[in-house]
Amino acid sequence: MARAGVTCLDCHKPHEGVLKAEGNALCLQCHSETASERFAKQHPNGLFDAPAHTHHPVGSTGSQCVNCHMPQRTYMKVDPRRDHSFVIPRPDLSASYGTPNACTTCHEGKTDAWAAEEMDKWYGTAWRQRKTIVHAFAGTAKGGPAAVDALRNLVEDRDQAGIVRGSAIAQLGRIGGADVVADVKAAAGDPDPLLRLGAAEAAGALPPAARLDILGELFGDETRAVRVAAATALGGAPTPEFLGDQRGSFEAAVADLRAYIEANADFAEANNNYGMFLMGQRRAQDAEKAFRQAIVLDPSLSGPRINLAELFRATGQDDKSERTYAEAVAASPDQADLRYGHALSLVRAKAMPAAIREFEEATRLDPGNARYKTTLSIALDSIGRTEDAFKLLASAIDAGEQDANLIGTAINYGLKLGLYPESLKYAEILGRQQPDNPRIADLIAQLRAATGAK
Repeated sequence: MARAGVTCLDCHKPHEGVLKAEGNALCLQCHSETASERFAKQHPNGLFDAPAHTHHPVGSTGSQCVNCHMPQRTYMKVDPRRDHSFVIPRPDLSASYGTPNACTTCHEGKTDAWAAEEMDKWYGTAWRQRKTIVHAFAGTAKGGPAAVDALRNLVEDRDQAGIVRGSAIAQLGRIGGADVVADVKAAAGDPDPLLRLGAAEAAGALPPAARLDILGELFGDETRAVRVAAATALGGAPTPEFLGDQRGSFEAAVADLRAYIEANADFAEANNNYGMFLMGQRRAQDAEKAFRQAIVLDPSLSGPRINLAELFRATGQDDKSERTYAEAVAASPDQADLRYGHALSLVRAKAMPAAIREFEEATRLDPGNARYKTTLSIALDSIGRTEDAFKLLASAIDAGEQDANLIGTAINYGLKLGLYPESLKYAEILGRQQPDNPRIADLIAQLRAATGAK
């Protein structure tokens, strides 16, 4: 809608604080049977306010455009309002990824599969093939080349909105590491500020040298949000003494960051982000204060608790780290990332049985996370349960897991257990992912010789 030129004032009266029209008449300003000259290129015209399209009686709740395309959601836990992404309901994606959809939100007790079948009856099945960004973002939990390629395609697709491309490059930086430095650097020079903002966030996950090279150009960006994100993302990169000619821009960006924090001091997220910056600058006491303030403002937010626990770990206070994670888990037991962090702290405390229980909980709560499964398998192997570790990973691979680290770990345990046919199968999967890796090619050759396979 925004990219087509629609603005807030097309629907809202700015001074009265009310809508310009009531009910479906608001949408029919443009989505009518008569083509709108203003949106001729988008072709928003057609007969929409009729049962042939809505498949609900005229005047009913289900016949209202906003109830299907702008369902009410609660934002920031306290702000119930309509979703302004203007989406078409996709119950098929809900069945795959657990995302909400307007159909089953209204028809309580009905399943996503039921809703999808009803839409098939109404519109045929072509709607299931509509272009969507969901697959690319959902695939990031598994990682691997497929996830990187899917996100890279979104970044390069200039038909996508800036917020989508920017979100994609930010996520690409988190899962791609050194392999996506060129992508992030290119995004940092894009004319769209949302893409540059995503590049600044992505740079925070890159190796220090690459991070500084990219952020140096963004400290003086014309958009303040980009400058603030760049300063925040510097993290543990070289201190200002290594910035050279960029030091002035960096200090100006830090001033912007401080001003942003002061203006948003009542938001937990702002304090958490500032704590991350302070932690990266080795100002441990100030970082702890910022994280604790974030927790006070929103006790249910997991990020500040994780960061506080990791601050304690980084400063050699392992007891405090484990205790902080335990308190966080008690407050939010269904947060997979808290369970995982707590498990790692228990490993450091050499409490392996308890750590394994927490790894198992993290995996149960987020079954698509390859890193959780891999780390759980390593923990199982460390206490002599290599067979259980291999079964866990084998099950994930057989179900379609493509993460290279997970597959490589499974191969190692298969070799350790003498399971050569299984190891060969997984090595061949890895070989297809990395066809130019001579070590994998050599391993495949050795396993084929050992098993008599061709």
